[in-house]
Amino acid sequence: MGPERGLEQSGTLERGLAVLEHVGRHQEISTNAIARQLGLSRSAAYRIVGTLKNLEYLEADQVTGRVRLGTRLVELGARAMAATDLHRCAPRYLASLAERSGETTYLAVPDNDTMVYVATERSASAVTLACRLGTRRPQHATSLGKAWLAALPEADRAERVRRMKLDPLTLKTISDPHRLLDELAKTSRRGWAIDEVENEPDVGCVAAAVRDHSGRPIAAISIAGPAPRVLRRLDELGASVAGTAAALSLRLGYVRGRPA
Repeated sequence: MGPERGLEQSGTLERGLAVLEHVGRHQEISTNAIARQLGLSRSAAYRIVGTLKNLEYLEADQVTGRVRLGTRLVELGARAMAATDLHRCAPRYLASLAERSGETTYLAVPDNDTMVYVATERSASAVTLACRLGTRRPQHATSLGKAWLAALPEADRAERVRRMKLDPLTLKTISDPHRLLDELAKTSRRGWAIDEVENEPDVGCVAAAVRDHSGRPIAAISIAGPAPRVLRRLDELGASVAGTAAALSLRLGYVRGRPA
């Protein structure tokens, strides 16, 4: 049994993870064999396997009863791979977009009701902006957040907006949920979002969502700069950021038209 000896005295989480790893190594295995090889009692092994099956982390062969890794783990693994690919691939897309737009570009990921800025690139002519990596901004007040929200299924989008706290950050911030939902519907049809001085005074932005292989929005990219420069080029910059987001999504395995 090696390092697995004594697992019976470990916590529930440790035993559950040990079972998952053991099944992953063997591809298919009976619950009795799991108990024997990991040094678990049969009752503990059946209880852990039953819980993991209910949560879809394991599934059982209908003929042999042996268990294997389930669809939930496959989904989590794909998401982890997409996140890794996202951070590895995004910088070159951001750099190209910054060069073409002459502004600053950002990559942000969702965290509860905020977007967290995780990467940025600047063109030689870009104006220095206050937003730094690790900064969190409310989704309702940023083009990044609105792009991500607009890419959600409509019911999910409405449910999130209903429970969000829509604090005004500037005089232009949309703080009424009905207006925000209307704006998100327009954003969904258009393919890119606008921040018209809603997050910071004098700063304008456009953004589009990045999707993973399943079509789920996992991030957003934006072009940001002085409001007069960005807002007079909305159509041009919006199309550019949408095209870049689509290219990055394709790199992550998303095929346009696949349901989110």
